[in-house]
Amino acid sequence: MKKTIFCSFLVSLALCSASVARVYGQNNTAAPLKVGAYYFDGWTGKTSHISRSLKEDYQERAPVWGWVTSTPAIIRKQVTAAVKADLDFFTFCWYYSELSKHNKAEPRNNALEIFVNSKDKQGLKFNLLVANHYGYIIGPADWDKVSKIWLDLFEMNAHLKFNDKPLISFLSLKMLMSSFGSAAKIKVALDQLRAGAVKRGLKGVSIGISTSPDEKEIALAKQAGFDVLTGYNYHDQTLINGQSVSPITAISKREKAVWSQFLKFDMPYIPVSTLNWDPRAWDEINKIKRPSPHFKGYAPASVFQSVKGLKDWVLENNPTRSKDQIAVLYAWNEYGEGAWLTPSVTYKNGLLEAVKKALGSSD
Repeated sequence: MKKTIFCSFLVSLALCSASVARVYGQNNTAAPLKVGAYYFDGWTGKTSHISRSLKEDYQERAPVWGWVTSTPAIIRKQVTAAVKADLDFFTFCWYYSELSKHNKAEPRNNALEIFVNSKDKQGLKFNLLVANHYGYIIGPADWDKVSKIWLDLFEMNAHLKFNDKPLISFLSLKMLMSSFGSAAKIKVALDQLRAGAVKRGLKGVSIGISTSPDEKEIALAKQAGFDVLTGYNYHDQTLINGQSVSPITAISKREKAVWSQFLKFDMPYIPVSTLNWDPRAWDEINKIKRPSPHFKGYAPASVFQSVKGLKDWVLENNPTRSKDQIAVLYAWNEYGEGAWLTPSVTYKNGLLEAVKKALGSSD
């Protein structure tokens, strides 16, 4: 990871009337599985993510709305597209930068702001993945300020819950250890966040951490007080070692093996399906001279395979050990890294149609 959803009342009423049978997963307590997608907002035109190579060499990834998609009108269309594909939530990658510290707008949080201020989310839920990697590290001095921001979001009806508590996750345990100094100090901070939620009338907070299925790392996550394990993507464990290009068909079997490793740990796990990985569009801006290792063959058929595999595995294995079965797709709009679901110039609505088919399939 390189850094690295609104209509009038009448329109809303029309939508409800047109799809009476539609029950949003997060509003259906009997729903067996809620599936969302990671949302990365590098698409304001105010960052370097819309690279020359992305625009010129990877035009098949181009959204039908153009590369700048972080606007109210286009995010409204994205929400509609996600809901029609039976997705239940967006997990926004959330950044705390030097701009944030000076109370200025961080462009990467623009889509989130538009979404939470929308009056019509069409039943779509949201939560955050705190992208606390290099350049966006959060430490003790920042904790009170970021906690206030998160707590305000937790109080929203649209916020995704896990075990009746707002769900938030962090990208990097290593960076938290670096900034806080110990697992014990991280736990104090997490417990403060939970206590703050209780004071606001919530039942607490479910706090996740992205990690590999490594015993030492997960033991550290337990000591630090995290509630649930998860991830962002597993490209490093699904690419075929020694090959610069791996077939897209390699992902499904390999990621199931990764998911299964988490079952041996005594912690709930929210699995993530890596739909694709091809960051060559950003090799130039990241000053990578040789083409990055990547998958080949991303298409609606591979999306169906990935999503169907994720759904079947979750329903068979109950990884969250809860009434709330949650899974995430990587990703809604990681165009630079080759993983996207938005309607595109090449595939039209094919990728999202594959998601809907996979989620509804019982074969």
